[in-house]
Amino acid sequence: MKTLLTKTFAVLALSFVSLVSYAQSADEIIQKYVDAIGGKEKWKQIKSLKTDGHIELQGIQINFTQQAINGVGVRVDAEFQGQKIVDITTPTKGWSQNPFGGRSTLEPISAEELQQKLDDLDIQDEFIDYAQKGSTVEFLGKDEEDGNEFYKIRLVTKNKNETVYFFDVNTNLIYKEEKTVKQQGQEIKLVSKYQDYKTVPFGIKVPHKWDQMGQIFVIDKMDVNPVIDTKLFEGK
Repeated sequence: MKTLLTKTFAVLALSFVSLVSYAQSADEIIQKYVDAIGGKEKWKQIKSLKTDGHIELQGIQINFTQQAINGVGVRVDAEFQGQKIVDITTPTKGWSQNPFGGRSTLEPISAEELQQKLDDLDIQDEFIDYAQKGSTVEFLGKDEEDGNEFYKIRLVTKNKNETVYFFDVNTNLIYKEEKTVKQQGQEIKLVSKYQDYKTVPFGIKVPHKWDQMGQIFVIDKMDVNPVIDTKLFEGK
């Protein structure tokens, strides 16, 4: 019995050490990432962002503008073949207009759609003070792709949205993220690969190009802390 208990406690001890080690590893990786993108203090100064960019898809270019006030609202405007595309998210409501997705006018989105978008309201990066924001992290070990190594960390936000991030072991920057979303009643795995990190005003670093399932998003210009009219988020 004593031998069995000793072995049991030994296994439990190793398990606790393993858990602590994983927790420390996750926090260490996240801290290196936060430092690499400019540091917590600089990101905490970001109150609003205006981004002009374009999407490249099969030889077609679609220009877009995204305007966001931290915790207040996010709005994306685009136009393709003379049709307007609008997406608005606020803490309590959201609206969408996409003629190519069956919404010819600006319509309220469902509670499920809104929940998936609520994390977009945090423009100060999801890993800045993640625990205070109600998020949890889990270290998933290492992975390899194209000859490079990555640390994998799962982040679950207070809104119950789950994403797995791949951190480059050399640059400490996020190379890829994977998450599952629901669209038109079906679950879809979204994979985004980030590149071309650049430093913008206030000394923060953000990717200026990313590939999302064959769609290439490119940031052409980013304004930090511009004055944005909150009426843009009223869904009108």
